[in-house]
This record gives sequence, C-alpha cells and structure tokens, in this order.
Amino acid sequence: MTKKRITKIDPKEKLSRYLDYQSKQKKRKNQTKISASLSKLHGERKNALFKRLGLIVGISLLFIIALGYYISPLANIKSVKIQGGNDLPIKQVVKTSEIRSSDKVIDYILHLNDVNNKLTKKYTEIKNVNISVNHFNQLVLQINEYKTIGYIKKENGYCKILSHGKLGTQLLPWNKVSQDKPVFIGYNHEVSLKNDLKLFNSLPSDFQSQIKLLSGNTRRKSQVIFLMKDGNVIIGNVSTLKSKLKYYNEIKTKVGKNSLIDLEVGAFSRPLTPNEKRTYGLT
Repeated sequence: MTKKRITKIDPKEKLSRYLDYQSKQKKRKNQTKISASLSKLHGERKNALFKRLGLIVGISLLFIIALGYYISPLANIKSVKIQGGNDLPIKQVVKTSEIRSSDKVIDYILHLNDVNNKLTKKYTEIKNVNISVNHFNQLVLQINEYKTIGYIKKENGYCKILSHGKLGTQLLPWNKVSQDKPVFIGYNHEVSLKNDLKLFNSLPSDFQSQIKLLSGNTRRKSQVIFLMKDGNVIIGNVSTLKSKLKYYNEIKTKVGKNSLIDLEVGAFSRPLTPNEKRTYGLT
C-alpha cells in the first residue's frame, strides 16, 4: 500500500505573512493621510500668508493715498458753505468759526466740537453745528437753530424769542418777522418778559396760534394783555389766565370782533373804544 505524502503547514508562518501584509497596508494608509494633512496644512498656511500680505498692502496703500491727499493742495479748504441759520450774517459766522482757506479739511472734521463751541457761544440762535465735505475740499456747516416761539420789539427792530428762553442776537426788520408767531411789545423789564413767556409756553397750542401780540404795557406786573388775530383783546392775570381760558370761546362767539374780554377778575366783555383800537393798531 502506497503511503500518502503529508505536507506540514506552519499556521504561525501563514499568520505572520498576513499580519505583515496588514501592517504594511496600514503604514501606507497612515503615510498617505500624513502626506494629505501636510499638504492641506501647507495650503492653509499659504492662504493665511497671502491674506496677511494682502491686508498689509491694502492698509499701506490706503495710508499712502491718505497721506498724499493730506499733503496735497486738494486737502486745503477751498470754500465754506453755510446751510441753515438764514437770519445770521454768513461772513461773520465764518469769521467766528476761525476757518481759514489754508487749513486742512480733515482737521475740522476731527475737531468739530471746537467749531461748535465757538459758534454756540457767540450766537444764542445756534443749537448745534454739523460739518460735512463736498467735492473733497468744500466745507459745509449745517447750522441747527433753536425754535422761534415769538419776537420781541426793540427800538430799531425785532429779536427772536427762542425756545430755550434766550433772545436772538440779530435785530430783524419787520419783513423778516414770521406772521405766524406772536410779537411781544412794551417789555422793558426782563422779569415781566420771563413771567409772560412762561405763561405763553404753558397755554394750549391751539390758543397760542390765535395770539398776535403780547403787550408789556400793563398797569400791574401781574397783568397780561393779549391781542388776538381776530381783533379781540384779552386782559388777564398771569397766575389765573390759563384756568379761565375755558370762558374765552364762549364769550368770543357772543361779542364778535374788536372787543375787550376781561378775565382778570371774573369774566366780562365790552367793545373796544376808538382810543384802544388805535393803541392796539386795529384802526
């Protein structure tokens, strides 16, 4: 009987070859991953470098352009334009601001408060000033004024009475006086003007709009006289007139125009005398 040949296989040897193969494959994958990571990191660093360089170049160019503009004649103030403040003297306003043609535009943009302080200190009409630039070197002063609530009659003209309680600096002719605002006449004492102004500001806006004139030519300091746009004259007391206005509309409908409505003590009315009409300019 023929004997069969038996071939012995060492399992450790076979397993060792398999493990070596797996190890080599794993190393190749790791090397591939590391290579890819290094390439990606290199690309990111390169992009970051370009971004930094681009930022530095951009800032440098802006700085060079700004510096070139600042030292060039184009940065010098060519003209000053005033917007707002229609009743203020333009040349005097520019002179007070101390803005000169040899100065740099950017200096006044950065020091707006200096110009603002100079002008508000000089002119009570000015609430604040804003500065802008047109066409590189034209400086524009935007003047914002306090609201005008009325006018006070002076010897040679009229001054604005402003919302913060001060008088305007400019003396205006009659044609510059807004007919929608009341005129205060005959006020020689500042205390009387302040009291009547305080009363006026406390009155309802629809009643304020009906007042044409407030007269300081009164018999008593506590007395107040209103000439209304409809031709009627109201006499009242500074401390009680506001509470008695409820009677005015009722009395007005009964008496019509050119009547004296006395609300100082009680409430009654009568027609104005010819002399009173002349006094209040109704003839």
